[in-house]
Amino acid sequence: MIYQKASTGFRIGASVGIIILMLGIAIALSIFSTASITNQMKVITDFNVPIEKMAIQMNNVQKNQENSMNDAIKFLQTKNLSEFQSSEDEFYIYQNLMTSEITQTRDLINTSSDALPQEYTDPNSNSILTKIDEIEKLNIKYEQTASDIFALSDNHDSVKIANLVKDLKIKESLLDTKQNELLTDIQLGYQNIQTSVDDAKQRFLTFEITIIASAGIISLASGHFVNQINKDLKHEVIKKTRSLQRANEKLRKLNTLKDEFINEASHELKSPLNPIYGFVELAKCGGMDKEEALSGIAKQARQIEEVANKMLDLGKIDNNRLQLSIERFNLNDLILEISEAARMSINENISIKTSLKGNIEVEADRVRIGQVVRNILNNAMKFTSRGQIFVTSSNNGICAEVKIIDTGIGIHPDVLPNLFNKFVTKSHKGENLEGSGLGLYICKGIIDAHKGEIHAYNNHNGGATLVFSIPSSHPTNNNMVQNTLRN
Repeated sequence: MIYQKASTGFRIGASVGIIILMLGIAIALSIFSTASITNQMKVITDFNVPIEKMAIQMNNVQKNQENSMNDAIKFLQTKNLSEFQSSEDEFYIYQNLMTSEITQTRDLINTSSDALPQEYTDPNSNSILTKIDEIEKLNIKYEQTASDIFALSDNHDSVKIANLVKDLKIKESLLDTKQNELLTDIQLGYQNIQTSVDDAKQRFLTFEITIIASAGIISLASGHFVNQINKDLKHEVIKKTRSLQRANEKLRKLNTLKDEFINEASHELKSPLNPIYGFVELAKCGGMDKEEALSGIAKQARQIEEVANKMLDLGKIDNNRLQLSIERFNLNDLILEISEAARMSINENISIKTSLKGNIEVEADRVRIGQVVRNILNNAMKFTSRGQIFVTSSNNGICAEVKIIDTGIGIHPDVLPNLFNKFVTKSHKGENLEGSGLGLYICKGIIDAHKGEIHAYNNHNGGATLVFSIPSSHPTNNNMVQNTLRN
């Protein structure tokens, strides 16, 4: 009887051990396959996508080169010499760009071939390099024919020019064909690597299914022994339950700590009260009209209330559910308004200077963006005891960018890599300037909600720079902006 119990226990233990082992292998294989496939996809993105972009750019430069040459021929025929000369200059500019694009594309393909393992290397890369060499040779011949036309412009030999133009059109057609073939080969190489990745996925999936199915069969065969280990399972459940209870208690403590930090940060956001005191003092001493002072006080009070209330949306930032109130407004006007308010409470050893380019109109949440500018500016004032704070803005037609540069103590090296995480604070030695560690986390959440970007770095000559950019148009209505930000 004792031998039978021991044999049963051994079989149960062996069965459970094999099941656990097989499930462990399946999990390890799943982790390995996921990492491997992720690495392959990263390889595709890091090497193939840039090659395709450069090939498209090279094609665009060639089109611009052809357009400038066609304009030159047209102006030569109409004897518009000034415009002809301008088109000739433009042609050679694009010719230089074309040469540079060809070299860069070839170098990138060679780099990818040398850097990647053999299984990631596109076997079609030699064909792509051949196409690039053919395009380079055709482009040289095309440039020579164009130079011949430019050289004959003073002789007005219409017959010879006409023959050269005909030859030029043939070379243009050949270049277009080669460019299309190059793009086709690049896309084919991308598809080949993608097919290889899909095959790897299928192999891993088949192996995982086999292991899991085997574990299931063993589990079913061992089912009749489960009742004998019920006591052990109950003991394990009780043990795990107690462990979960301890974990829940820790989570409750962490949640309480988080709420305390949020409340503290909410109170800190009420620091814009200083401009209100400034309005009051100016009104008392007669430096400002009372009506104007009351208007400024009311405006600042509304802004304080609005920002303080919206600060309570931190939970929505954590869950990516931050609600934005999109409107069109002048970003520079908002920056000037916040800068003027800050000057009224700033240390006399610090000055705020602005360099705002043009009339920057954006579609965004004005209050939220103002919250970001105010928070970053307050940080700059907080960590700058003397010197200057520079606020600049620019717009490239797609995104608007704001930089706030200070000459203070800079960002602590331990903090810089995690600056935009929650509760990250650390002062320099001898300084007592730590805060709640939520301000920049909220700023990042707001900028992320606008599909923008925010960065920070220390300046070489002291101080720090924080820069953020947001789309000029609301991204949900502008796919081009989203693509630009991703690139």
